Amino acid sequence: MYLCKTVEKEMKDKKQESQDSKRYKVPAWVDKSVMPEEDLCPDCFKAVGVKSRYKLICCLGKMKEGGTVSVLTKHLGLQQPTVTHHLQVLRSIDAVHVEERGRERIYKLNREAHCFEECKIPY
Repeated sequence: MYLCKTVEKEMKDKKQESQDSKRYKVPAWVDKSVMPEEDLCPDCFKAVGVKSRYKLICCLGKMKEGGTVSVLTKHLGLQQPTVTHHLQVLRSIDAVHVEERGRERIYKLNREAHCFEECKIPY
């Protein structure tokens, strides 16, 4: 049983290592003139790999005070469930913070996140 767990852990580590080493091309809708990277790590690609998600990042980047889902929905012209889904993905990679004010949730761009600090994704 111990041997099986050891082999299983080694396989899991190799899989994680191969995922970490994967790089993705920067999508066409990201302004490459202000971005030094030609390839993106998986988390950063997750942030900008979908055009509407990148638009959401740019929208939040312009809102110093952040915005609610309804405000973001109006700005982007997307459906509320779509905006909510994109925000959940961005939260999973720590690209946005949520501040609860009563019944509202205010979403703000985490400007210190890996995607913006190290990979220099423009917003």
